[in-house]
Parts: sequence; structure tokens; C-alpha cells
Amino acid sequence: MRRSLDCGTLYRSPSRAVVWTAVAGAAGAFPYVAMKVYWAWGGTAGKPAGMNLADEFARNGAPRVLVWLERHGIDFTAVGIVLAITLLGALTRPWGQVFPRWMPILRGRGVPRWLPLAFGWAAALTLGPYGSLGLAVIVTGGLAKVNTAGMSPLVFVVGFLNFFSIGVSLGVCSLSYQRRTRPGSA
Repeated sequence: MRRSLDCGTLYRSPSRAVVWTAVAGAAGAFPYVAMKVYWAWGGTAGKPAGMNLADEFARNGAPRVLVWLERHGIDFTAVGIVLAITLLGALTRPWGQVFPRWMPILRGRGVPRWLPLAFGWAAALTLGPYGSLGLAVIVTGGLAKVNTAGMSPLVFVVGFLNFFSIGVSLGVCSLSYQRRTRPGSA
């Protein structure tokens, strides 16, 4: 469907199937974000007794900023997934094609087509295959044969379902956005 926005720009909306794919991708990510926030705020379910993620990050040479974030209750992977969910919105909502009113300098201007597409395809082509491979390992029983560092198998199921759902939904939504915003498709 095409409609004119307040600024006079033509908006091309995605199909309902694409919108529901975005909703499903965001819903599939919710358990992961909830688990990571729970851990960042001191929860221990699914982790080995006494494991502190900030200390693990520091021991493994993670950048200081990531260790600092973890110590202050902010898990960087949860932030990344929230950004991916926001990207799903940009690929399926009008503000992904025209900057919204509340953006002082950019208000009403067209979003450069490459911006959501570059991030959408990059995330889709990394997270989708990563989640698929992880789920394949779980389904084939491979999780029992690898070092899980004492983590509950459910942690891996939640994680890989998250990456799969976000990756696939970003791929579908990026393809839709790419087709809808193609020059000359008005």
C-alpha cells in the first residue's frame, strides 16, 4: 500500500506477512533479552554457581567498556538485540523511510535507502546462519558433546532461537524494504 506522509513523501508499506514476520522476530528475541537482563541484574538461573559475567569478560580480555556495562547491569548483547528489534521497526514502519517529526534537523527528509538496508542485511546474514547452525547442533544432540561452561542447555536453546528469529526476520524485512524502496518503484 502506498500513502502520502505529512511531509508529502510517498510511503510504501510492507505486506501484512512481512509485518507479522517482524513481530515474530521481535517476540522470538524477548526471552533472550529477558534472560540477559535478569543475569545483568544479578540473577543466577541457568549459569554455573558463582559465575560473574563481568569477571568472565575481564578474564577473557573483553574491551573495558563491555566489562563496565556488564558491571552496571547492561548486557551488550541484549542492547544489540534491542537495536535489531528497532531495525525491524525501521524496515516496516514509515519512520524507516522518512525521518519522524521529533528529529529536529532531519524531520521530514527521506532516510537514505542504504542505511537500514546495510544494517539489515549485515545482521540477517550473520545472525540467521549463526542461529541456524546453533539450532542444528542442538537438534542433532551435539550440545551434549561440547563444553557448555556449566551453563544450562536451555540457555543455548534460548540464545540460538533468538539469533535465528532475529536473523530470519531481518532478512525477510530487508528484502521487502529493498523491493518497496527501489528507485522507480513508486
